[in-house]
Amino acid sequence: MAFSDAELAGAMSVNLVAANVMTIEERELLLEDPTENKVRETLTADQLANFPAYWDLLGAWMADHGGNIATTTGTNVPGRDGGNPTNIGTKAIYNDAFRDVNQYIGTPGFLPVKAVSNQLRFVSVLGEDDE
Repeated sequence: MAFSDAELAGAMSVNLVAANVMTIEERELLLEDPTENKVRETLTADQLANFPAYWDLLGAWMADHGGNIATTTGTNVPGRDGGNPTNIGTKAIYNDAFRDVNQYIGTPGFLPVKAVSNQLRFVSVLGEDDE
């Protein structure tokens, strides 16, 4: 089984709400302006503290669809329809949303505001297939 960028973005969008990182209303607002400043203004510390639960949910979704959240980067996306991204912009979005989170989550250097902003940017940019 495999997934498209849009399907992954959909899972990200759903799981951000399911893990109580944000409400549906907050998600819609933030998708219009997924900047770190807007995330910081909109979400509480308690909501941001739910990011690891979101990451676990997303990891389970990816595993169920042939992916591996722990090894996903801009140049390695197991389970992605069509193989690894070749477009430099898509590679950068994957690196921001996956490689950077995997590198810092669970460490003092982890910045949940930045992580949430990058998840939302992934959803806003790759959330709809152009095909």
